[in-house]
Amino acid sequence: MTKKKKIIFISAGAAVVLILLIIIWFFVSRKSSSSADGAVAYTTPVSMLTTSTTGMVNRYAGVVEPQKTVKIQKASDKNVKEVFVKEGDTVTKGAPLFAYDTDEIQMKLSEAELELERIGTEISTLYNQIETLQAEKEKAPESEVFSYTTQILTAQNDVKRAEYNQKSKGVEIEQIRKSLENATVTSEIDGIVKSINDGTQNSYGYDNDSSYMTILSNNEYRIKGTINEQNMYAISTGQEMLVHSRIDEDLVWRGTVTEVDTENPVSNQNNMYISSGSDTNTTSSSYNFYVELSDEAVLMLGQHVFMEPDVGQNETKEGLWLSSYYLVFDGNDAYAWVCGKNDKLEKRKITTGQHDETMDEYEITSGLTPEDAIAFPDDTLTEGMPCVNAASQGDADMSGSDMGGADMGGADMNAVGGMEEVVE
Repeated sequence: MTKKKKIIFISAGAAVVLILLIIIWFFVSRKSSSSADGAVAYTTPVSMLTTSTTGMVNRYAGVVEPQKTVKIQKASDKNVKEVFVKEGDTVTKGAPLFAYDTDEIQMKLSEAELELERIGTEISTLYNQIETLQAEKEKAPESEVFSYTTQILTAQNDVKRAEYNQKSKGVEIEQIRKSLENATVTSEIDGIVKSINDGTQNSYGYDNDSSYMTILSNNEYRIKGTINEQNMYAISTGQEMLVHSRIDEDLVWRGTVTEVDTENPVSNQNNMYISSGSDTNTTSSSYNFYVELSDEAVLMLGQHVFMEPDVGQNETKEGLWLSSYYLVFDGNDAYAWVCGKNDKLEKRKITTGQHDETMDEYEITSGLTPEDAIAFPDDTLTEGMPCVNAASQGDADMSGSDMGGADMGGADMNAVGGMEEVVE
């Protein structure tokens, strides 16, 4: 069990403990109202306590978005001459999107080529000049040799400088030619034109985008969710997730968290928490996280879904499994307080098998059946004390109690099932 999963179930465990404390309170209150000649143990059918439930982990709202987004920046030194697409158009890889105005670029190329030609002529002239000076130096009197030497050295330096300029100009011309070749910008992917920034749009907040054009891929999707500072510990890269359809709860897909974007906070997000029927609105900095689906799913761009960490809550276990809260361990032995014959409580030895650390449940291999009724362990229980099935008593006399008419098994399962957090 990973550290993240342990953290996730701390809050779920706390919720279960709270419910169990309510059950204990009910037991104690019923005992205090009983006759003074003895206490009564209230028990719950094992079948109710083993009812599978989901919702013990946080749920997050999610939206389907493209797996890849291509943002195209416009060259600062160029002007767009023509745009071949509009927002909402579907494009294929290699399709032309827009073209730059090449008139000015062509003029720059012509000027650079003329300059390169001039430099080449200058170099040829300098070499001829050096050759002439060297010939004259050989025939000159001794008094003029130094003057010729100085002129030759100066011409040679001029040649080196001109050759450097020639090389630089050649690189510049090559760049201008490439610019002409790339005058038409094409799409890198198959996708949809999301936006074209012609300078008239106004962007606000953290999503300010200066890209000239944005293309969304249309054949691969991912799910974007949001976490805030209060629950961001619960999501990490590589974590397995379950994705639920909002329309059909039976549609569930598996995925993996591929990114938690803590570098770009989403400001002023309103997050609604739904816990045990009470609503509370809070405001805090939030961060986007992304889930890539590992299952094939028919999804639409912009579709809304629910996501939750996959901690095995959807797995069906064979056999009888019971929460550790209802078991008593004494060394290597395990016991349960069972309502036995003649409605008398007995401390029954049971045999356990596998232990699910994530859910903190034990496999019951012998000693209990779904039809047995058991009590929550506490120090007031003794063997032989009268026991009452709290579920059957619910119909008779619990409808008017402070528990609001809910039986013990229902209170346990329904309350725990409701301990989920939905982050919009």
